[in-house]
Amino acid sequence: MAEGNGQNGSARWAGVVVTVVLAAGAMTIQWGVVTTKLQQVEKRLDEFIGEARSIRAQYAEMERKIWFLEGKLSGLTSNAPRQTMPSTGSPMIGGGP
Repeated sequence: MAEGNGQNGSARWAGVVVTVVLAAGAMTIQWGVVTTKLQQVEKRLDEFIGEARSIRAQYAEMERKIWFLEGKLSGLTSNAPRQTMPSTGSPMIGGGP
């Protein structure tokens, strides 16, 4: 019985070693998969950041154009003669300052 027990003990250790090797291989493969997925997420985030910067630049340009047009409009209305209502002599709604 001692011989059978010795062979059985070495088979158990061989099983433990095989299990450890398979687990290490699976962890290595899983680490590679996770790393690849994280790189893809990082790439998408970089794309989103680039798009956000582009949209922000377009928004700022649009604001500058609106400010320019508001300035032009303000200049036009301030140079226009004031219109008054005949009965009270007060400025009309929408008249200049």
